[in-house]
Amino acid sequence: MVIELKNEQTNDVKKIDHGINYFLLFTAPIFGITLFKNKLKRSGVLMLIASVLLVLSIIIFASFTSSHASMYPYGNVPVSDTSSFLVNFYYLLDIDYEDVFEFFGTISLLLILFLSAMAIFIGFNANKWIAEQYRYEGYKVVTDNRLVYNLLKKDWGLTNDDFISTEVK
Repeated sequence: MVIELKNEQTNDVKKIDHGINYFLLFTAPIFGITLFKNKLKRSGVLMLIASVLLVLSIIIFASFTSSHASMYPYGNVPVSDTSSFLVNFYYLLDIDYEDVFEFFGTISLLLILFLSAMAIFIGFNANKWIAEQYRYEGYKVVTDNRLVYNLLKKDWGLTNDDFISTEVK
């Protein structure tokens, strides 16, 4: 259902869907770019931080994957003076390959779950938040339909002042 919002001073009309915003549901985890574009800054910052942490954990994990596993302290090749700084660092920490795999695998999985849950939450609430921003800019809902009127009052928490036409059928 498409909801029409109108600014009484400028006569500018905006249309927004009621319900799930599928575009933001699928694109929000991509560094929150679409959230910033839709002026949803708080959600965008959360998605940006989680996405950056996920990419960093994948990069760090990829630098210590099975192609480098033999260079770990418990691997077949002993650590020597010619080994890289990271290998010597892990040798000092006494961390083996399985610990690194479990840690970064768990972190990546938790970040993916967080991004998915946050994207679902945003997808369900984004249209309401966008409409709320329009209302702050002076837009009001235009409707003469009693069902739409009651639905928006219930779902979006609108009051009588948020509607241009209060005489509904």
